[in-house]
Amino acid sequence: MPDERGTLGTFGGVFTPSILTILGLVLFLRVPYVVGAVGLGQALVILLISTAVSVLTSISLAVVATNMRVGGGGEYYIISRTLGIEFGGAVGVVLYLAISVSIAFYAIGFAEAIAPVFTGDSSTDNTIIIQLIAAGLVLLLAVIGFVGADLATRLQYLVMALLIVALASFLIGAVGDFDSSRFTDNLGRPQNDVGFWEAFAIFFPAVTGFSQGVAMSGDLRTPSKSITSGTFAAVGLSTVVYLIVIVLLAGAATAMTLVDETNTIIGDLSLAGWTMLVGVLAATLSSALASTIGSPRVLQRLGEDRVLPRLENFAVGAGPSNNPRRALGVSVLIALATVAVGDLNAIAPIISMFFLASYGIINYATYFEFRAGSTSFRPRFRFGDHRASLLGTLLCVGVILAINPLAGAVAALIFVLLYGYLRQRDVPDRWVDSAGSHHYTQARHHLHALASEPTTSRDWRPVALAFVPRDPDNRHRMLTMATWLEGNAGYLTAVRLFEGSGPIRRREAASVEKDLAKEVTRISPGAAARALVVADSEVGVQTLIQSHGLGRIRTNLTMFGVGDLRGTPEDRQRYGTMLQNCVRFGTNVAVLNVREDAWQQFLDTPKRQRSIALWWSDDQVGQLITLLAWLCTRHEDWGSAKITAYVPSGEADEIARVSELLDAGRIRADVVAVDETPAAMAQALGGATLALAPLRVRRGAAIGPFEAPLGMLVESLPLAVMVLATDEVALNAEPDESDLAELARLSDQLDAELRRVAELDEEAARLLVTAEAARLRLADDPDDPALTMEASEAQERAASAFRTYVNARVECRELEEEVRTLDPQAASAEVDPDIWRSSAERNAEV
Repeated sequence: MPDERGTLGTFGGVFTPSILTILGLVLFLRVPYVVGAVGLGQALVILLISTAVSVLTSISLAVVATNMRVGGGGEYYIISRTLGIEFGGAVGVVLYLAISVSIAFYAIGFAEAIAPVFTGDSSTDNTIIIQLIAAGLVLLLAVIGFVGADLATRLQYLVMALLIVALASFLIGAVGDFDSSRFTDNLGRPQNDVGFWEAFAIFFPAVTGFSQGVAMSGDLRTPSKSITSGTFAAVGLSTVVYLIVIVLLAGAATAMTLVDETNTIIGDLSLAGWTMLVGVLAATLSSALASTIGSPRVLQRLGEDRVLPRLENFAVGAGPSNNPRRALGVSVLIALATVAVGDLNAIAPIISMFFLASYGIINYATYFEFRAGSTSFRPRFRFGDHRASLLGTLLCVGVILAINPLAGAVAALIFVLLYGYLRQRDVPDRWVDSAGSHHYTQARHHLHALASEPTTSRDWRPVALAFVPRDPDNRHRMLTMATWLEGNAGYLTAVRLFEGSGPIRRREAASVEKDLAKEVTRISPGAAARALVVADSEVGVQTLIQSHGLGRIRTNLTMFGVGDLRGTPEDRQRYGTMLQNCVRFGTNVAVLNVREDAWQQFLDTPKRQRSIALWWSDDQVGQLITLLAWLCTRHEDWGSAKITAYVPSGEADEIARVSELLDAGRIRADVVAVDETPAAMAQALGGATLALAPLRVRRGAAIGPFEAPLGMLVESLPLAVMVLATDEVALNAEPDESDLAELARLSDQLDAELRRVAELDEEAARLLVTAEAARLRLADDPDDPALTMEASEAQERAASAFRTYVNARVECRELEEEVRTLDPQAASAEVDPDIWRSSAERNAEV
């Protein structure tokens, strides 16, 4: 196995390819046009926005890169390990194609610059010569890439030296031609038809090379450190270079000259004109070399991750550095095919959009990591912030829309199609990305939000525990029925209990839970499975009912199979007591009849002929079994089934009332009157495919309608669900018809009454003080009739105010009691002062 540790350092592996790609063709051939077209002021704004995108994306890169050991594949590796294989794979494929095609772009730019040297003709109509030179350069670069990244890095140092010579020649020459008056004239925008965003689109590709070094991540000795420091250094130095060049151009030539002579003005202003050609050749050669080395490494990582079928063939590397020679061959073929096309204008904007989209996704991936709140997110780079990453994402989207919305839309469509294909292909997970942390954080946030939301009988949702049997056939049938009743509206957990203790029993339960989880996933995707070791099954059921759930999501429905009701009286008593205990702990109970013959009848009945029958009960169980019947119809097995509600001894008025109730609850069902006899019930429910009926527990015995023992009753029924209800379900409740509306009215009235009590208290206190003052004055002069009358009147006013205050306070107490009746949480808000006392202390007082 090849050594995963690379050999390149920060300077050769990241800084050099990044800086050489940034200081490319745009610097020599397009910056003069931008300065002349929009003026120095707007050119600096363009540089500022472009640099902002670079800096923000570099910050995001630094954050993510220092939070993991970055492997080969660069941006693809970072995105896929953060957002997942589907997102990362889509980005990786389009990014690989973009980098491979860009080899041809740079090769053609090199050929266009050097072709006049061979032909002696400076015209651009040398297509064949240009293509031959570009193809030859691609093959030469392929040889360099075949040898390895070390040779390419050494060649980059030579190219950098040539680029430094060209820049030095320009800087020296331009300083000598600098004129302050021309500089002042070029500050403002000249009169022309070139728009700001048009000029921005011309300049922005200059800064898209800052991530070239990231593609070399697999060849770096310390990827996290090198990517961070190398990228920041390249962005910082290149920004300074562009700033100096823009300022010197504004002072060294007029706006018209900069626009008309944009392809030669750098050479004209340089100390030696030939150095511009050297700079152009160095810039194109370095960019093409960086792409030739980078693109195969992206394909190699895509192959290692098996993103697409048969890509694993390109995961093979050669030598100790794991040089991706097979992937290099594909990249060279793509580049040669692109050179053969010749006219690149049609696809050039889309390629630029791919690069921009990858930067935006890097920013989003970092924002995603910040917001996911994973405890493993501990980047060494401390200057990142989720707001900066979000701003970087929005900036990239804005730049795409500003430069070329159509090309951006095409690039987005390609990305969406790839993403959809990878989602549909269901690529197996090969690593842990941040999606799990994101979902965990979202679940935590929503649970906290749910805690403050009111719960009403209008939106009852099943949170079900299904205690499944050991027999696999019965278990399969019971899990299927439990899935119907859950109706994709709540939560379902399948449970098996193991009586006993000790490590052997615990290992057995762990093994069973793993197998049960697989079975549950096949039958009811999204449901959970638990296998618990308990000392006693009855106690285990009670404990699980009380502890299962989180926050407001607590068990409200327990499901059991029909027990062995032909066993001993003790077994039947224990079964009934278990059901009764579930009710005592506040859960509804559903007993499922999954007899083999009833199940076969269900399978033999075509979907469109299946029917659901329920035995109406004019209490809370009636509306609950109706809702459960409707939940069943949300499953594909019962989507076409007809619901029939049988009302025993239903008079015309009763039938109309039930029909009106179901209609108001928007449940389509036929309401049929039947005799109130066991035979009528057996006939009505026995003709259906699925039956639901009320259940009760009396003296430890489970019984159905007409006091029929459960064992006798289920033998006459098809697949059946016997329900014992504790929750109140309101099928026809409207949003403002629940207790919440009355609670809100009483709460508002109570608030107003409390304010009135406070005002009356203040007024009574004031009048009592006045009455006491009048009494004291009367005590000093008891014979004064005026003081006597004043004291008497003051005392009456004070007494009247006090009585009014007391009456208002009594009304407040009555309102508080009404509020507590409707809101049990308000009643439990006051803590029992004895709650912290130990049982020994309480018993000592008895």
